[in-house]
Amino acid sequence: MPNFNFNNFEEEEDNAYSDAFNQWDEARKNGILPGYYDPDDLCEIIDTYLSMDDVEECQFVIKHALKIHPHNEDMVYDIMQILDDYELWNDLLELTINYKYLEQVWTSGHRLTALLHLGMEDEAFTCFRQAKKKFAKNKEDLSIIYQAMSESLYDVDLYEAAIDVIDEILPQIDGKGNEDLFWIQLQCYLSMKDKENVEKIADYLLNLNPMDGETWSRLGLIFKEIGEKERSIEAFEFADSLGKREPVDILNLIYSYKENGNFLKALEKSDEYLEHSPEDYIINLLASNICIEMEEWGKALKYIEQALKTDPSSNYLYLYKSKCLLKLGEIKKAINTLEDGLKNTNDETGEIKKQLEALRKDYPEY
Repeated sequence: MPNFNFNNFEEEEDNAYSDAFNQWDEARKNGILPGYYDPDDLCEIIDTYLSMDDVEECQFVIKHALKIHPHNEDMVYDIMQILDDYELWNDLLELTINYKYLEQVWTSGHRLTALLHLGMEDEAFTCFRQAKKKFAKNKEDLSIIYQAMSESLYDVDLYEAAIDVIDEILPQIDGKGNEDLFWIQLQCYLSMKDKENVEKIADYLLNLNPMDGETWSRLGLIFKEIGEKERSIEAFEFADSLGKREPVDILNLIYSYKENGNFLKALEKSDEYLEHSPEDYIINLLASNICIEMEEWGKALKYIEQALKTDPSSNYLYLYKSKCLLKLGEIKKAINTLEDGLKNTNDETGEIKKQLEALRKDYPEY
């Protein structure tokens, strides 16, 4: 389980960039043309500039990279992937055209993606037909082409076209190893609100990977979205039993229990998680909300106080704590809690001050 040290955030921020990036950036600021960098460093520099929204400098780095490593196909592929990740479709298309002589399937895949995202559907389908012929004898490459095409069609909301493209390739390939195609098709049906086909594909994926926690976890979210609460809980429980226990998975299961009215199970799973991570802010907060809904004010206090240890500047935690104490008849403690809240927070909404004034008015003896 990862531990986050927020006290060292500023220090980590200062050291966020690699030596290669800092060296490049310093040279550019001083008007010096950068010299030799290895391909991995150049890709890291490109990615860093894009994370800073500096597209112009990114484009300069790309030109420099291709100038000094013109035949490094791995680097070209990495650059294409970075451009795809940051949705720079014009730059990606230009790069795929400049390297169209490469035989690798990923060049064609990225070209399809760029064309469709640029609204050039006719050109994309022409490219698709050419790629199908080119990779017809290699089922793995052919599957990649169909995946790139269908995923891009899904991205631009052409759901029926994406489904048709996948239906075309399915008879030629095995389901196992090509699950991504079924996930894309499932997402298309989900977007079209076709619940019957969503469940049909979900069942197929579960038959392919009955012991895969990731599959159960992903389908838990799908079942939740189509309103199948019981199946959603079942899926998250299976994921949990198969060892899929990242914080997000635990949250999904707790939320599912809560939304289905299974408060006791939600608290049981919260406590199970908190045994190993007692200071987890989100789980403590969620558990306190569940207790408040159950009107278990004493139990809620336990979770709220633990959450306050993690974030003593949180306005609403003092309001929650004060409410619980009031319900327990602890008037003085409720007032003291709000006074602490005024000291420890900025009280942006003014709600702590408002509640404190109301309590002092209702209970002047305190």
